[in-house]
Amino acid sequence: MTTVNDLDAKKKAMEDAMAEYEAAKKLSREQDLKMAKELIARHAFKSSDLKPELKTTRTAAKKTAAKKTSGRKS
Repeated sequence: MTTVNDLDAKKKAMEDAMAEYEAAKKLSREQDLKMAKELIARHAFKSSDLKPELKTTRTAAKKTAAKKTSGRKS
């Protein structure tokens, strides 16, 4: 049977692991961004060169429902 102390220790270990993961993820992102900037500078890419390669996530605007009017006007 697990005790409260065991659960607290496991929760603390999980939080530490998550913090370590987030730090590693942030560092990796920063390094990738630095590398991308270096490549762009090295090859003199312009935004028009890169734009077609970027993934767009634009979605269509939501349509609002039209109000229905009754057949009779008062």
